[in-house]
Amino acid sequence: MPFESLSAPAKKNIKAIARVEQALARRGSPVEQVGDWVARFFGSQWFIAAHAAAIAAWVWWNARRPSGVPGFDPYPFPLLGLVVGVEFIVLTAFVLMNQAAQARRQEHWGHLALQVGLLTEQEMTKTLQALDLVCRKLGVEPPSADPEAGELARPTQVAALAEEIEKAREAG
Repeated sequence: MPFESLSAPAKKNIKAIARVEQALARRGSPVEQVGDWVARFFGSQWFIAAHAAAIAAWVWWNARRPSGVPGFDPYPFPLLGLVVGVEFIVLTAFVLMNQAAQARRQEHWGHLALQVGLLTEQEMTKTLQALDLVCRKLGVEPPSADPEAGELARPTQVAALAEEIEKAREAG
């Protein structure tokens, strides 16, 4: 579905989310920004292809080079092993750093989603309470006459809800 066919509120939300993501990306330290770039590059197909070509060239040069041309890393290629080992250590550090930054972003979005969910719940509770009052004023049976709707019109006790979820998880 093209962006133009979306509703105005959906477009507004998409732009707001993009602004928050951009702000989160800018908030990262220069080292984190470099780490993001490194993780993207080293996780790409281009890197894998370039890496395979470089290793193949290294092995070819040192194992099958023309006679009389000196090699710099004879079989079993100890220098290649050292280079790949150091590269592995550095890349692992960048990957771990990138994962930590992503975890912080995910935590940020989780907190934001929780806040929005709580605000929505509070707004809906107030809306149901207002609807109940309007119905009573008009002499119409209010939604609270239905036991379930009556329960929904009461504020949700978030801490109690969290405890019940935890108990259910532990029991299961």
